[in-house]
Amino acid sequence: MDTRLKSRLTPWELLALGLSFSFVGLFIWAQSRLQIPPYDYDIYIHTQEYDFYGFYYPHWTVPVFWLLNKLQHPYGYILLNAVSILSVFFALRIFGGNVPMALLSFQMLYVLFLGQIVGVLLGGLGLLWWGISHKRWYIAGLGLILAWTKYQIGIPACILLLLLAEISWKHWLRLLFIPLLVVGGSLILSPSWPLKLWETLQKYPVNDWGSISLWRWIGPYALLLWLPPLLLPLTRRTRFIALIATNAMALPYFQQTDILSLFILPIGWPFVLLGNLGYLFFLYYWKALQALVIIPLLIYLTILTPPFFTTCQKGIKSLLKAIHPPKAW
Repeated sequence: MDTRLKSRLTPWELLALGLSFSFVGLFIWAQSRLQIPPYDYDIYIHTQEYDFYGFYYPHWTVPVFWLLNKLQHPYGYILLNAVSILSVFFALRIFGGNVPMALLSFQMLYVLFLGQIVGVLLGGLGLLWWGISHKRWYIAGLGLILAWTKYQIGIPACILLLLLAEISWKHWLRLLFIPLLVVGGSLILSPSWPLKLWETLQKYPVNDWGSISLWRWIGPYALLLWLPPLLLPLTRRTRFIALIATNAMALPYFQQTDILSLFILPIGWPFVLLGNLGYLFFLYYWKALQALVIIPLLIYLTILTPPFFTTCQKGIKSLLKAIHPPKAW
């Protein structure tokens, strides 16, 4: 991890970063010509007018959007996207993902075009893991609260990372200090925000047109996908990757942009390249994005198929020995 963080930028990484920032400028120009605002960024900014339509995030993020609103458009939009790019780059260096391909993937450019905050969340995951690895518990706590901003990615990923870390109870207290301070402060300032969030979800259900979850097709049976990565013999790293892939398929809702949570991991460039099938959206619309479930599914099968067959072989051998025990000498 430290070696990756300290290593110099490769030409490809430098090019990817430069193009990512350039695309932000291109998107501002396109949005002004088409007279359309960046959809998600616009929702965040409207929270300053007490309009929470389409806002499904914890309200401790609202002060951040107050700052972005003060900068006015497009400067707030530029700042958010700059932080997103740098956050994803940091997460890629922490977890060992392919930097150029992830930064220039369809999912990353989609995030930048709409002004989404998933990149900041992934940076929070990286900060959490760096803080745990270096025993900087308050920094880890800051990463934790950043990652919790988007529940369907942050909460499962944080739980998995914390379980891998084997933290003592004394360090738990220090790690949770900042998250408890932020959550507690938000409840003091606005005690009813969880209820408002629930009312928003009931009144304006999340738009699942771009969701890749298998829940759409098989319903609660998707939960069975959690069993193999939890039960089969795997290394800690491969189990973590398999569970993140499972998270994408087994939750009731998982947006295609959230596949970036897989792209920051060392999954191999072919899987990241598959993310660009998202460009078929311009031909097949939302069905093309829903079909991107093929990415976590292939990662899932690639990791779990070998240990599954190995376990089956051992089970068959044990069964045969029980049925036909070897003759005594």
